[in-house]
Amino acid sequence: MGKIMQEDDVYINNLFELLNLRFAPPQGYGEDDFGGIEEMVALQKEFRIFREGRSLRDSAAIMNLGGFWNTRARNRWYRVLADLNSYESNIDGVNGDEAIVASLIRNLASRTPLPVYFKAHDSRVEGMRRVFVESGPIEGFFIDVPYLTISLPMRPRNSARPENEAANSIVAAQSPAPASISLNA
Repeated sequence: MGKIMQEDDVYINNLFELLNLRFAPPQGYGEDDFGGIEEMVALQKEFRIFREGRSLRDSAAIMNLGGFWNTRARNRWYRVLADLNSYESNIDGVNGDEAIVASLIRNLASRTPLPVYFKAHDSRVEGMRRVFVESGPIEGFFIDVPYLTISLPMRPRNSARPENEAANSIVAAQSPAPASISLNA
């Protein structure tokens, strides 16, 4: 995916944030709190934004979830989403795009739709070159609600995909250690 986004890879976190805010948990029960997953359920009922045969890329474009900062980055992001049909998923016999779309359709039609959390995982690791669709808690102790999690395979733009365990350990060994920062003056 880094190969598609190239120097626009700096926008990836923001693009995931747009998706995550669109499918966020309910923020309250007042008139001004309507949004996130509740709004997505209403929009799906009214407009069928997600439907079998329509790609995630097209649904994201309908909702303008390609960012507004940079036209090139938006078009590259849409290519990333369009490319998901070339990946397997953790659901047998279903490619990545189909798995995401079918899961979103089911979730938005359920009696208790889960908020959806989009993220990425390192596709350089053996067995991780696929889309994962799962439900359960998300990382972080500050949000304690179950989510439908959709994880997209990605790798840095200048990285070849290792083909064996030895290459995977080389990638891990080359990763820089996190810097230590002291907040005490």
